[in-house]
Amino acid sequence: MSHLSTGLFGLVNNAGVAGMSGPTPWLARNDFHEVLNVNTLGPISVTLALLPLLQQARGHVVNITSIAGRLAVFGGGYCVSKFALEAFSDTLRRDVTPFGVRVSIIEPGFFRTSITKPESLGSTLSAYWARLPPATQACYGEAFLTKYLKVWKRFLNLICDPDLTKVSRCVEHALTARHPRTRYSPGWDAKLLWLPASYLPASLVDAVLTWVFPKPAQAVY
Repeated sequence: MSHLSTGLFGLVNNAGVAGMSGPTPWLARNDFHEVLNVNTLGPISVTLALLPLLQQARGHVVNITSIAGRLAVFGGGYCVSKFALEAFSDTLRRDVTPFGVRVSIIEPGFFRTSITKPESLGSTLSAYWARLPPATQACYGEAFLTKYLKVWKRFLNLICDPDLTKVSRCVEHALTARHPRTRYSPGWDAKLLWLPASYLPASLVDAVLTWVFPKPAQAVY
């Protein structure tokens, strides 16, 4: 550890899992717990453990959250975990600024990664559908899963950006700039779609997202 005798210059919390992304009534407590453990409690634990070294070097903390930490686009633990990491990052930034430690948040839009592969989403949703009680499946209807997957696959194929250097350049700037930004939003969809939508009335966002996705067979309005 001699190379850390002068402290730690930078920490990037990048590890994350998608978990289950789908209708919330399909989920159990453990589904949220598994995602929160990695996406929220993991970065918190690592940051707190290394904070003395970061303070010693007046270092930088970079937390990779998501634009889904500003607007909950879908159900499941992912958005919940990213909202929580945003809150941790904001409070951490205020608390460690007096010690010279800088905290930046990177909120990528949808990029083409293993998490956003339509095939991965399809296998995950099919597995969760299979474990639902027959009464719940009947509530949604036999055609729901097919329609739901069709919407998601079309959406991911349309919106996902393949250029991950847009994210890595933000990480580099947050670590090396004399005046790093508090927040970075790489991706055209983050800047032009999700971020503006996060400022709209919730009732309007609800109406749009409810219209986009298929309705359960026994939906009541």
